[in-house]
Formats: sequence, C-alpha cells, structure tokens
Amino acid sequence: MLEPSERRAKVNPYSRLVFDHPDTLLAEPTPELLNERRAKEPQHRRLIVELGSGSGNFLLQLGNLWPEDHLVGFELRYKRLVKSAQKLEKAGLKGVWVLREQAERVDRYFPKGTVDRVYLNFPDPWPKRGQWKKRLVNGPFLSSLEQALKPGGTFMLKTDHSGYFLHCISQFQGRTGWKIVGFSNNLHRRPKTEPYPKTEFEQLFASKRKAIYFLAVRWKGDEN
Repeated sequence: MLEPSERRAKVNPYSRLVFDHPDTLLAEPTPELLNERRAKEPQHRRLIVELGSGSGNFLLQLGNLWPEDHLVGFELRYKRLVKSAQKLEKAGLKGVWVLREQAERVDRYFPKGTVDRVYLNFPDPWPKRGQWKKRLVNGPFLSSLEQALKPGGTFMLKTDHSGYFLHCISQFQGRTGWKIVGFSNNLHRRPKTEPYPKTEFEQLFASKRKAIYFLAVRWKGDEN
C-alpha cells in the first residue's frame, strides 16, 4: 500500500490550479457558463474555435491578430489549460477562453449555426489500422460540426500525417453539404491568403523540413 506522501505525489498539481483562472479558464464548463463569460465581452465579429488548443500559443496569436473576435479553445490536459490561461491573462486578451472539454462536444456549447470557423491542429493520427476508430474526424464528429458551424463556416485542419490527411478528405467527401475550399500537401509552399499562425508542433516539423498537410472545408448548410 502506498504511503500518504506517495499518494499525494501522484496527484496532478495542475488539477487544482485550473480553478485559479475563472474568467479565462472554465475547468468545469457548461454552455450557460460560457455564455455568461461571452456576454461580458459582447463586441465581436466572429466566433472561432480551436479543438485541442494545447498550451494556448495558437489561440494567443489569433487573439492578437483578431482582438474583436470571440475565441474558444477545447483542451483536456490540466497543465496545458493552466499555461494557456496564464498566457492569455498576461497578454491582457479579452474574449478568449479555454474549456476543459472534449473536442467531440463542440456542438453542445454554441447555439446551432453560430460558429464561423473551427481549427484542428495536429490531432493524434492513430496510425495503426486497429486504432482508426479512435480518430477524431469521423461521422459523429462531422455531425457535431454541422450543428455548430454557420452556413459558410469553415473547418481547417493541419497534420503532418499523410494517412490521416487522406482519411479526413475521404470523410468529408463522403457527406453532403461540404465543399473542399483549401488543400495542400505542403502548407508552407502554399500562397498565403490570410495570417495562419504556426503551432509549436508545426515549428518543430518545419525545422526538420517535414511536410505539413492542410485542408479547409466549408459547410454549406442551408445552401444545400
């Protein structure tokens, strides 16, 4: 049996620290709580979501680029959430929040058809065939996106895994209502049409000259 000191050592200290940033970090989120936070910052042009927001670098860059937008990051790991909140607060950004929540639940937090853009950067590719069922981009997840995105809203993906990239393309091509509007098998050779911040993973892969795959898909919604 573990001694009390050994049991305490196994407790993630960040599991308590997530409650120290209530205005920026929703450790026990609900749609009502997020709406309450958003109501305090009503001036916004767009609603943008990042799924798997990590330590917050991408959200921080978006917040600096588009200070009038509302930005919401979904992340599960305690340490990454705390780091995100610290960075956002230090930067003095308003209208940016991180939730401790699964990406699959994106549709639960926003009224139907209200999200302008969803980013998914370098998700776990689950490369082995027996793991494919664990991949985030699948039928149920696309159904969640279809509920959350407004007509004309866009889903944007970056990955370093060619197999996952092809998997995602096949998922969208197999459903009505979606149109591929951006595509590259080497993102950094693609002409820039708007700012697209680099994530920490992306900077690492770029330093190793590893190709970054990019996909942008528009939800046509009621235009079908």
